Amino acid sequence: MKSLFLLVFCLASATMCPALVYERFEQDGKVGIRTDQGQVILPASFDALGWSDGSFSLIGQITGYRQGQRWGLLNLKKEFITKADFLSLTWSGGDRVRVSREVSAIATKYGLINLKGELAIPLVYDAIEIHDLRAIVMRKEGLRYLVGLVDLNDRSILPLMYQRITPLGSLRYAVVDFNGKTALCSEEGKWITGFDIDSLSAFRFNLAVIYRNLQRGVIDREGNIRAEPAYRDVRILENGNVQVRRSDEWKIIDIHQTELHRLSADKIEPLTANRYKVTHSGKLGIVDSLFREILPIAYDFIGPVNHEKLVVGQAGKYGLMRTNRSLALPIAFDSVILEGHLVRVQSRENGKPVWHLYDTVGVRKTTTSFDQLDPYNGHFFPAFRGGFAGAIDRTGAEQIACVYDSLLDFDETRCAVKFKGLYGIITQQDAWKLLPQPNPIKLVPRELHLEITGSLKMVKDDSSKIIYFTDNPLSVMHDHFLEVLPDGTEKEINFCGQIIARRPPEIAHEIATSRESEGMILVRRDGKYGFVDSRGRLRIANRYEDAGDFHEGLAPVRLLGKWGFIDPSDQIVIQPVYDHPAEFEHGLAVVSRAGKTGLIDRHGNVLLELRYDAVHRIDAENFYLVANGHMGLADHHGKVLLEPRFDSLEPAGAHHVIVGQGGRFGLLTRDGLSVFPVQYEHLEFLPLTQTFFAWESFGWETIEVK
Repeated sequence: MKSLFLLVFCLASATMCPALVYERFEQDGKVGIRTDQGQVILPASFDALGWSDGSFSLIGQITGYRQGQRWGLLNLKKEFITKADFLSLTWSGGDRVRVSREVSAIATKYGLINLKGELAIPLVYDAIEIHDLRAIVMRKEGLRYLVGLVDLNDRSILPLMYQRITPLGSLRYAVVDFNGKTALCSEEGKWITGFDIDSLSAFRFNLAVIYRNLQRGVIDREGNIRAEPAYRDVRILENGNVQVRRSDEWKIIDIHQTELHRLSADKIEPLTANRYKVTHSGKLGIVDSLFREILPIAYDFIGPVNHEKLVVGQAGKYGLMRTNRSLALPIAFDSVILEGHLVRVQSRENGKPVWHLYDTVGVRKTTTSFDQLDPYNGHFFPAFRGGFAGAIDRTGAEQIACVYDSLLDFDETRCAVKFKGLYGIITQQDAWKLLPQPNPIKLVPRELHLEITGSLKMVKDDSSKIIYFTDNPLSVMHDHFLEVLPDGTEKEINFCGQIIARRPPEIAHEIATSRESEGMILVRRDGKYGFVDSRGRLRIANRYEDAGDFHEGLAPVRLLGKWGFIDPSDQIVIQPVYDHPAEFEHGLAVVSRAGKTGLIDRHGNVLLELRYDAVHRIDAENFYLVANGHMGLADHHGKVLLEPRFDSLEPAGAHHVIVGQGGRFGLLTRDGLSVFPVQYEHLEFLPLTQTFFAWESFGWETIEVK
């Protein structure tokens, strides 16, 4: 009985004693270990303690130490389990420690040791990842890594012959071969599926998402397909149920809503008049207007089509493809920019990014590489090498040597450059026309240039002869210079330096003219508007507050703050009662009064009552109506075909309109009869085929897995 009491007392005492907490401390540049109560366990005599990744932990009583640049194992009794001869020492859990050692000046190998310091996996691998009781091992062969699976004593489970192995949980691994296909494998190396899967997610409640042919389904840990890969998205819930969402459906339908063609995709957008770019599960492809495949849905990037060629990208690399699927340039470049029949590409040489010029047949035009190639400017490609600027021509030849600080300006025959901090002019064949000098310059037509020194502007020829100079603002126009004097006077100077025109400052009573419309020119004098004919004869006196151009024989004019219309004889045809100017087109004008809008004819008759927030012309026959944020439709007789009750409205041929409500779209006749119910997320009329492009999406639904 006494023995039993002592045992219970000892156990109770043990449970009341807190576990020791160890921590590192530093003293005089060295590291040791002590308890959180300050008791020194290992004196500060090590360069580092813990693991080579910077973390600190104990495996029982064991941790790592560093002396110099090498690592080893020791325990808290300061007993050295291994010498400090490892390049790295990291713990990933369990009773194994990953170590590495240099085997040559350029090679490091990895292995595992146990807590006795004995090699469990020899240092023969280029990388090791520990996952529970297994290690994923890698060995480099040429330019690629071969991946295998071993246990923690180096017993082979899967040979070194795969591209990638990933733990999925539930004692399962996803194994990827060099064709990019995935199989499910057990931790003992038993194949559960064949290599017919695109990819797998981690297991959750013994279920994983399977990806196949851009669709998703569900697989269990025994390899049984619990939901066929036929969905856009899949979610595994905590109770083991599965939610799925079907892929969006894109259809070509006719006016009878008969389905002509169907395609499952996340997104379809126009690429050319008869081609569409398709997005499905993050991958891109191209189909024609009948949804026939042009490029498979297998790319990460697809650029616009240019001369039956386009830039495509996969896995961060880009190439140039013809629409017949043949490659003009391999998908191997960091950047590919298509410009007509030439291509600028960026790749890497000796780890450094470089640029080259190719043609669209795939022939490299440049013989040397450049640090940068800018877009073609109509004369050359600006080029940069070694921090200096130059240019290449369309054949890839170095037209201007890369020796200049920068290229500043260019015209048909010359290029202004900055060279060693000075400014000069060269020909486009790289010969000096103006030797470098200190003042900034700008090229001017007729083989002239503008040299600027402070406020002084000097027009010179390329022999530095002064043609004209001034301290006033000087602008270069198409065929002359424009100088503005301090009093506002404008002088026009031709390229020979001769003054050809002088205009005094505009004053308030001068006439201001606008463009001619129907033989009449709007003029303003002393703030009032009128009209003269093309010969300058006054036809309508300057008596209006404002006016607009003539259209169909009528011009809007403003009197007493309101707008009406006059004819060419200055007769008021429509009284000034409207808020804004308008113009007639096909005999009708959109007018507004008191914030409401309607339609009138050339006689001022109201055809469409002024009760709408806005009226917009669609064509000669139809008008959009806007009221309270909704849209409707009226014809040119002012008949309301559709009251404003739709979020959007768009004509579809001569007799139908596509209407939108609540983010969905349908089809009505222009008389308001329903043709398609309002059910599609997108509905687009295709006038060439008189068909419709429709998109319908689906929400999440719970399914019963088999």
